[in-house]
Amino acid sequence: MNINQSEVLQTVAIALECEPESLNLTSALGQHYNWDSFGHLSIMVALEQKYNIEITEENIVRLQSLNDIMNFLKDK
Repeated sequence: MNINQSEVLQTVAIALECEPESLNLTSALGQHYNWDSFGHLSIMVALEQKYNIEITEENIVRLQSLNDIMNFLKDK
């Protein structure tokens, strides 16, 4: 899958209800002010809808940072 980093950041920012500028590849669960467990599930749902993919429970647990998410999407 051809992934645009700024598009992913925008999708995550919308899910977290924050500014895209507050995110970078090192942003992660528990390290960003809106990225808590609820925010994490919101991100997963937003990514599934945006990219028309299914994210398994195993991957939901594994995708802990934006870098993890980018690598996961690139492999799709």
